[in-house]
Amino acid sequence: MLRKTFPKSAVTAALLLALTACDSSTHSNEGKPQPVHEHPKVENAGRLVLSAFGSNNVYIYDIKDKKQIGSFDLQLPMHSIYASSDRRYALLFQRVDNQVRFIDGGVWQEDHGDHLHDYQQNPQLSTFVLKGPAPTHYEVHADQTAIFFDGVASPMQPSSVSVLTDASIAQAKVSASLQLPLNMHGTAEPRGKHLITTYRPATASDTLPTQVEWYKQSGDSFTLKERFAEQCPGLHGSYSVKDYSLFGCTDGVLVVRQKADEFSAVKLPNPAGMTGRIGTITGHKTLTQTIGFAGQDMYLIDPVALTMQKIDWRQSSAATRTAYAFSGDGDYLAQLDNSGKLVVQDVATGYAIKATLQLLNGFESANPPVIAVNSQNDDIYITDPTKKQLHRVDLKTMASSTLPLDFTPAKMTWLGVAKPAP
Repeated sequence: MLRKTFPKSAVTAALLLALTACDSSTHSNEGKPQPVHEHPKVENAGRLVLSAFGSNNVYIYDIKDKKQIGSFDLQLPMHSIYASSDRRYALLFQRVDNQVRFIDGGVWQEDHGDHLHDYQQNPQLSTFVLKGPAPTHYEVHADQTAIFFDGVASPMQPSSVSVLTDASIAQAKVSASLQLPLNMHGTAEPRGKHLITTYRPATASDTLPTQVEWYKQSGDSFTLKERFAEQCPGLHGSYSVKDYSLFGCTDGVLVVRQKADEFSAVKLPNPAGMTGRIGTITGHKTLTQTIGFAGQDMYLIDPVALTMQKIDWRQSSAATRTAYAFSGDGDYLAQLDNSGKLVVQDVATGYAIKATLQLLNGFESANPPVIAVNSQNDDIYITDPTKKQLHRVDLKTMASSTLPLDFTPAKMTWLGVAKPAP
């Protein structure tokens, strides 16, 4: 097993800090007033992890200092970049080469019992490499993430799921894993000691799953509890909120409900007149309703009321969606269309359009812009590959600014502490 290593000086400093700041013993000073140990306050707005188009390089950009603070050569190309559940680590999917790499962004928070303490250090490329055939779908719920490895049909390499937390990544290991019998283009939703994932029969005509299974964790593996009878043909896309996990099907949305340690499933059929199917589901951890995309159409999905309502985000235009993201607190949904216009919708008003902003003048389809969300505020960042720059937009005020880069950006994510310690 590969282990993450740190410089000896960093370990020594960490031990000294723990001994001087967090030792609760009194020893010979028992009964005497103890001085208050104050940690130096960390002022940090987070960091952006960006890949460079056409290269294997990754760059770390500090938002507060407005400068690049690190770069790494990953030797192999990246398919996508995601943030870990607590946003300390960047996960770099190298899908073609069947592995996932990890970068420690260098900003994190620890709970010391009577107070929270933020930490800041230089970013580091971890020695942890997670291997598996075709890592593709990535889902986050609460403090867990799940990576679904699609596998390969010939020669047969079956699908698998790896569940991780920030703590397990720090230890260069997964929390638990599941090996499935066949390859498939599937997805998995972690829910504490439970895992909801996909099933494809050997007789299926393609690699898309048709049903959903419930597993329970036992140590570092999972045991099958139930395969839900409700069918979900052509399953693609999933998302979890507090009590529900939703899966897109050709004929509707499969809604899996969690009540304590029990799960049940019901199908929400496509509404009358709907063209296409829900193939992508997204949302925010503070919301119960989710958003489903059926091609360019947008639907508000309520897993409690079991309803689906179409919302016109394009204002009757022929625009197509290029990128989308919810704001850090879930108040706004931002969608960037193919003309480079940002459409911002207010969640509290039923996704009414709050404002639009023309940001980009064009881009290449081979390297479209992406969005990263600052979890500390209402800011989002949009890559502008054609002009080698980033756009920052405050979704509350719609104020914007531009940040120049010396490379062509491709993939991107934000790392940092969502709620800094006071």
